[in-house]
Formats: sequence, C-alpha cells, structure tokens
Amino acid sequence: MTRQARRCNKFAVIVLSFLGMAFRCPGSGQRPFTANDDVGLTLFEYAGRPVRGGVIKYSPDSRYFAVVTERGRLDLNSPEDTIWLFRTEDVQRFTQDLGEDARPTPLPLARFANERDGPLIERARWLPDSSAIAFTAVKTSSCCRFHQLFLADVTTHTIRTLTPDDQDVGEFDIRSDGRYVYEVLAPELRSAPAEEQQPAVALTGKSLWTTVFPNVQHRLTPFNSAGLWVVIDGQRRQLLDAKSYVTSRGPSSVSLSPDGGSVVAILKAEHAPENMWRRYKAPPGYEQLRLPLDTSAYHLIDIRNGSKKLLVNAPCGLNQHWNSGFVTAVWSDDGQSLMLPSTFLPLDAVDPSEIADRESHPYIAVLNLRSKGLVKVLALKAGLDKGRYAVKDIRFERDRTLVVDFDSDSSYFRPDQPPAAIFHQQANGSWQQTSETEDPRLVRLTIEVEKRESVNQPPQIVALNKAGGTWRVVWDPNPQLKEVQLGPSEIIHWIDVTGHQWEAGLLKPLCYTPGKRYPLVIQTHGFDPGQFLSSGIYTSAFAARAMAAEGIAVVQMGWNPNNVVTAREAPDQIAGFESVVKKLSEEGVVDPSRVGLIGFSRTVYHVLAAIASGEGPFAAASVTDGVTFGYLEYLSSVDSGLEREADAINGGKPFDRRGLHNWLARSPEFNMDKVQTPLLLLQPGLRAVFLDWEPYAALRYLRKPVDLIMLQAGTHVMTNPTQRLAAEAANVDWFRFWLKGEEDPDPGKAEQYERWRALRTIQNKNEQTSGSSALHDRRVCRDSN
Repeated sequence: MTRQARRCNKFAVIVLSFLGMAFRCPGSGQRPFTANDDVGLTLFEYAGRPVRGGVIKYSPDSRYFAVVTERGRLDLNSPEDTIWLFRTEDVQRFTQDLGEDARPTPLPLARFANERDGPLIERARWLPDSSAIAFTAVKTSSCCRFHQLFLADVTTHTIRTLTPDDQDVGEFDIRSDGRYVYEVLAPELRSAPAEEQQPAVALTGKSLWTTVFPNVQHRLTPFNSAGLWVVIDGQRRQLLDAKSYVTSRGPSSVSLSPDGGSVVAILKAEHAPENMWRRYKAPPGYEQLRLPLDTSAYHLIDIRNGSKKLLVNAPCGLNQHWNSGFVTAVWSDDGQSLMLPSTFLPLDAVDPSEIADRESHPYIAVLNLRSKGLVKVLALKAGLDKGRYAVKDIRFERDRTLVVDFDSDSSYFRPDQPPAAIFHQQANGSWQQTSETEDPRLVRLTIEVEKRESVNQPPQIVALNKAGGTWRVVWDPNPQLKEVQLGPSEIIHWIDVTGHQWEAGLLKPLCYTPGKRYPLVIQTHGFDPGQFLSSGIYTSAFAARAMAAEGIAVVQMGWNPNNVVTAREAPDQIAGFESVVKKLSEEGVVDPSRVGLIGFSRTVYHVLAAIASGEGPFAAASVTDGVTFGYLEYLSSVDSGLEREADAINGGKPFDRRGLHNWLARSPEFNMDKVQTPLLLLQPGLRAVFLDWEPYAALRYLRKPVDLIMLQAGTHVMTNPTQRLAAEAANVDWFRFWLKGEEDPDPGKAEQYERWRALRTIQNKNEQTSGSSALHDRRVCRDSN
C-alpha cells in the first residue's frame, strides 16, 4: 500500500503493484492518472506546434474529413502518428440515430511508428479532387534521416511514395499524383563525419554547440539535389538549386498554379531596398527584440526556365516575427489572381496616414497578375496579445469570393471572433467583408464537426446535428481514461502587484479535501483553457496530473509579456509566481512553505531568476532545456543572435566595467549564492547539458543541493515516449521528495534517493547556518538600536 493511499483512505487498500494497480479514492472505482497514462494519450496537437489547416481536415468535396493524431508507444520507443479517415455521411447518420451501433469507426489510413522522435507525419493535405491525402513522413536510409512525400488513396487505402530516398522534403504543393512541386533540403546524417581528423577546419562564425557536439542535426553537405523540384506530367526535374532557392528563416511555402506553369514561393529578395524595408515595424510587444530585417518576399517562378520575379516590392509578413499561422499563396481557379496571406504593402502611397498604416502591419491581400494591382483584404494582427489572428486556411470560392477560416482549435493565441470571414470582390476591384461568419462549404453540411477539449476534457471529436441541435461524441481516441480518476481542475484568475491580470489552470490533488492545505507546483510557459491539462502546455518535463495523483496541487500558468526582453522580464514573472501562491494560500488550498517551480525553454530563465532572488516561497525547482542568459551561455552562443536579448535583459555587454556590473546584479548565474532552493536539471542529451551547465556548476561549487540528470537526446519539445516518461517520473519523484518527504519504494530508484538524501543533508546544514546567521543579524540589529 502506497503512502498516498493511506492519506486518501485511512482504511486498508490492497495494492497489487506487480499488476500496475494503484489506490483509488473512496467510491471512485477508478485508478489515479500516471506518467505512463500521459505518454500514451492520443493527441490532436503535439510536438509544440499548431495543426496546419486545423484539426478537422475536410476533403474539397466534403465527403470525408481526416484527423491526424500522435501518441507515445512505450513498447516501440517511438511516437505513433496516424491519419484517421471519416466518412461525412456516416457521421451525419450517427447524429440522427441515438443508437451506439451507428457510431462511425474511423479508418487508420496511414500510420507511422518507425522513429525515436516525432512528429512523424506532417503537412497532411487533400488533393483537389478529394481522391487522396498527401503528407510528408520521416524515413531513414543507411546514411540519412529525411522526410519523404507520400500519397494515401482514400478508395484503395494504399500509400504511394512520391519522392526518392535521401531527398529531405520540406514544403510541397500538389495538384495530382503526376503534378506537384516540393522543396528538397540536405538530409540529416545518421552519423556525423569526423571533422577533427581533417588537416584544418575553419570554425569562424560557426556555433560552438555544433562544433563540440557534431551529431546534432549534422546534414549531408554539399548536397546537389537541394533546392526546388517539380513533377509535371510525371516527369521529375530540379527547377532551382540550393543557391538559387534561398528561403526565409521562418516558415516557407510553395504554391503551384492550376495549369502547372508557375510556382509562388517565399524567397530571399536578391536586391531588396533594405533602407526602405527597414521602416516596417515589429508586432506589438516584439519591438525590444530588435530582430534583423528579413528580406524574404513572395516570388513567382516560371516552371519552364526557373526565372524568378518579385511579386510585391515589400517583405513577407514574417518579417519582424509577424506570423498569423498561414503564409502559403493561394491561386484563383482561373490562375489570374493570387491571394497573399501575409505581406506588407509597398510604401509608395501618397497619403501619410496610408503610409503609416502600411508600415504598421502586414495584410492579407489579393494580387491581380494581369493588372499588377494589389488590393487589401484584411489587416493582420499579431504580437504578445490574445487579439492576434490565427489563420488556418484561405481559399477562393468562385474567384470573386474569398473565405478566411480562423483556427479555433489552435493551442496558440487566437482571436475572439467568428470562425470565418467572407469577402466579396466589388465592381471597383476592392474586397468587402460580408456579414457571413461561417465557411460556405460547412454551411451546406447538415452537421458541424469540431474538436472538443478543455482543461478537464480529454480531446474528442464531436458533431452537432444542426436540425436537432444536439451534440454527440463521434470519436473518443482515449477510451482507456474511463478507468482513470482525473481529479478536479478549474480556471483561476488574479491580479499581481504590477497590475497584470493572470489566467491559469488549477489542478487540485486527487482526493482533494476542502480546508486541507496541500503542496503546490507551479508549471510555466503558457496556459490554454482549450487544452486538456494532462502534463502541461508542452510534453516536456511537465507532469500535472501525475503530480496531482500524488497529492500535489498544480498551477499551469503563462507569462507576463509586458516587459519581455528587458530588465523587468524576470521580476514580472516572479510577481506572478508569488501572487498565485498568495492567492491560493489565502483561500486555504496550499501550504505556502511547500511550493515548487518547473521551467522549460524560455522559462528556465524565469525559474532561475526566481530562486536566485533569495526571496519567495520556493522549496524545490526543476528546469529543462532552456535559456539562462548566463555568462557561459553568452560566450558559447556568439554569432547566434542570443546577445540581442541577453544584452537587453542584463544591461549591456559584460566586457566593460558598467556592463559587467549590470550582469553581476541581474544574471541569475552571478547570484547563485542567494539560492536556498534545491534544483533539479533534466537535460535531454549532451548539448542541453552543456547549455545549462553554469547554474549546476555554480551550485556545486557553493555546496548547495543540485542534481543533474541527462535524458536521452531528442527534440526540444519532447516526443520520444521513453524520454517523456523519464522526465515526468523524475519530476514527480523530485517534488514528492522535497515537498512531501516521500520516496517511491521502487528498488530501481534506490540510487536516485541516495543522492537526494545526501542533498537533503546539505540543505539542512545550509538552513542551520542560514538560521544562525539570521539570528546573529537580528542580535546585531537589536544591539545597534
């Protein structure tokens, strides 16, 4: 019987550990949620990315819709990605029939579980004739790892390979199985060449990380096949080589014309008027990043000879980090108009107010290829606010109608607005928004299908019978959760001392008893009320429900964006941490002396700053694979662009007296002597260990409790099931140990707890010393008065 079981039920509860059984709260008849359950969840959104084109992907003729999922397969040590196919007619019939026998069973049209890290299936899209779904998937050869283009036929259920081995396919567009265009990148080598054995290798301007750790995404170069390829009437050829096809730093795109004669792509402008283009502004909240000018713009490429032409004398909307989620140009059916979903407009206007507007943000715009006229459709919003646009798809409907579908499923920022905006072209060529708020294709259907998910609701596909007005669950991809007690959770709001309004998810412990105070773990980096709170905002190290099952309250919160990349960034986040502890303590939910923090990626810096402040109610902390803005990271990141943020946050470059003085005051690594919080570093692979070595080394020198665990290498947002399980289990154990004084009796963890008990001895000695010093300080203060 576990200690958790004894707390939740004072009567004896038999636990069959060898069968994987766990205690149940009285009367629940269900077992608690574990890290294994989290890894095995089937998700519609995964790998830290929004779903391109939305979760529900209707075929152009609306006869089908497809859904792509990913789950962790511990038995295979691989993610499993699947394209599921539904017949719209079957779903319609099910919504009209109350019988469970009519529930449609989705067809697994394509499935991959062949690699250690995901995502494995990407860029899924329908052919224009609705006969098949094209997608890229990860494959390996004897030398390389690469993405290959596939086509899954919805009638025969067969899968065809469309591109050769070792061509790493990026973006693509496809009209049929014999007419498509695709980008080719140099494939990733499975084993890196031994550069240190060469007579001499120039390293100036190269990253220290990839120099010291060459196995990190080392690509096969030179690679003559890189560039842009086309297949027209079944004939394959390279249209542009890598030197002629230079894409943006951000998302790229390709779009093939209806007649197969032209391609639109976002490429670097060869002769960009940089002085003029620098006038375009960054999104609200991104000004302080001082990002360099991105001279990428929409180009028209002639299939016959590969000639390129700049379509608009302005950068693509990706410049300065504007991004609405959809950047691929869309052709009208007659091939005479192009919808550019994210572009700035040229600064050749006469009216000063018009010029100022064009400098301020990009637009969705339509370009007439005959007249060369560029017409505004919709001004895009972006920035660190929740009013930004998240566009999932745009298309022409009968050439004179434009449909903009917004992404209501995305876990990223999304606007508080209707699901679609419809525009009609007027006689004078302008585009006027109508009162319609739903995609005309979907209006014609008798059902409405969507993803249902929330902090308490695991992801499902549901459908509404429009005539009857009733919703039904079409597909539950996680029926195993019926056996699991998930525990109570809610959305909370509060205001901190800076005046910032916070929203977060609160997951209360399993068997929660009102009036009893529980330990608390604060998880960071974002909160989405439309996402099931199982691990955290990402599948990296966070372990919300697994910790709640062990009697720990969990808050999943975002961050305060008001002063990002300034000296106020960390203090703003610390104010958020402290204020939520104060709120929950005053409400009698948590014990303020038993609070933990988890940081990942950007919020590693926030957590380190919090514990290095020497203040705040933090009894334990854990960080995974993120930035520290420390001195060692700064030096090892030369030529990476990190200095733009580190200089702004820490007050200049640390190479003169004033700059170094500011760093000594602001950088967490120079303030490790103030840390009183035990710290766990969970680092995926050698590169991540090296990246965050500084706080570990500082705490070891200072004889403070710190533990460093290297996980297997993998993706930044963890996708490998074994890696995810190890990270979640380690954090559950860490916070149980420090916040509850509990240990897992698993014999395989004996060495772990031996290390941690030694750290607790160090912590106790430090607290005794700190307590004696505090008493001495109080006596000195009293005597001096």
